Amino acid sequence: MNARVAAFAVAVAISCAAAPAAGQDADTQTFLTVEIKPWKGTYLVLKDANVRALPLTKGRRLGRLEEGSRVEVVGRANGPWLAVRQAGKDYGFVYEQIMMPIIDGRLEAALDGTLTSGSRECRYAVRFTGKSAAQGQLFEFADYEVEWRCRQGELKAAFATPMFLTEGPYQGRSKPVHQVTVDIMEMEAGLEEIFSTNLLWDRGKARLRFDSVTIARFGRKPSNSDTPAANLPAALNAAVTMAHDSWTAGVWKVLMARGAREAD
Repeated sequence: MNARVAAFAVAVAISCAAAPAAGQDADTQTFLTVEIKPWKGTYLVLKDANVRALPLTKGRRLGRLEEGSRVEVVGRANGPWLAVRQAGKDYGFVYEQIMMPIIDGRLEAALDGTLTSGSRECRYAVRFTGKSAAQGQLFEFADYEVEWRCRQGELKAAFATPMFLTEGPYQGRSKPVHQVTVDIMEMEAGLEEIFSTNLLWDRGKARLRFDSVTIARFGRKPSNSDTPAANLPAALNAAVTMAHDSWTAGVWKVLMARGAREAD
């Protein structure tokens, strides 16, 4: 099991909190003569699925969606049915239980910011580095690198920490809650031990919250452990901020000493 899959598995095991469903507009609209409630998002088809003219298993079949395809969902009908659109046109209804909400974790431009804690000031930049397969899952991981440049007194340090986002739900398959993890490699001398800080982004509630760390003595709950995050850049910036605030003095001692060799 690689480090990323291990961190993902640990976070799933640690966190048992139920995630609420995505938010929706109270107004209704007409879709193929059926009244639906707006419910927007991209979904992954988990297995071959019939597309029907009505939100009923006996509704006339309009076509099929293949396993692994992605579709645009624009609404929800009564019962477990989602209204899907294809090529910009209303297509039909698909049974929700064979659909998974996903997000594209790609960043078109780097994110940056500055964080301070006591006498330490850190500038950071988040860069998208690609996507990788999620073992045992149909979705992918979006991978990033967080580049840090920190100053504490006369000491300057430069280092990088990997970060990833689960493009599908981190637990189960129907709730739009995604795991974000920031990793620090080889925290203990002589050991290839990875210290992971795990956060959860609930797209339905538009919030990101601190979840757990994999080595308790290296992390603590940050003072702001639950914050608004309406979109991907906001969620990633909040994840970096929470990770920065949750790392103990011992972690920062290691990072500053290790990064001093790379600084200008």
